[in-house]
Amino acid sequence: MAWYLLKTWVGKEEELAREFRSTVPSHMYQECFVIYQERIWRKQQRSVVHVEPLLPGCVFLTCEETNPFTKTISFYDKLRKVPFVSRLMINGNLTILPVMRQDEEFLYRISGRKHLVELSYVTKDEDGQICKISDPLKTCREQIVRVQLKKRYAMVRHRLWGEDQAIVLGIMLKEDANQKILYGNGEEGSFSNEKL
Repeated sequence: MAWYLLKTWVGKEEELAREFRSTVPSHMYQECFVIYQERIWRKQQRSVVHVEPLLPGCVFLTCEETNPFTKTISFYDKLRKVPFVSRLMINGNLTILPVMRQDEEFLYRISGRKHLVELSYVTKDEDGQICKISDPLKTCREQIVRVQLKKRYAMVRHRLWGEDQAIVLGIMLKEDANQKILYGNGEEGSFSNEKL
């Protein structure tokens, strides 16, 4: 499977993915998706979980790999002939880039089949130092550059698209896990004990 990055305006990710899925013939691709992440906001001593794009302005597309040695038209050339895609590209609202294998593997490792980077459970020792981290942040442990416990996030420095990127991943603490949480849509829930 080959991945492509559809780069668009920040805040237009889901709109692009929805329009793409309803306009582009389904036989041309396997999936079109935005990678989301869970984050916690602390409001009035409560943990509120919301979901936001992991990489603002990025929509991903997967399709069968094409053999560069055959004389068939490339996927990119086929895609450019779709009127919706062509119009966006001409107007400068869309750039299509192939995703390198190592970038694809990293993104899949942290977001999985659901294309959702879930909260990572972090525990502190008596001195306030981090002593335990669960996945998905655990897979990036060596790349953590900053942890903001009060704001419930860890910043990871990772190379994507050939450049160093600062990626913020949501975390939860013991005090979050021991209370009911409120999802951004108003539903109440609790954290899974699998992470603890």
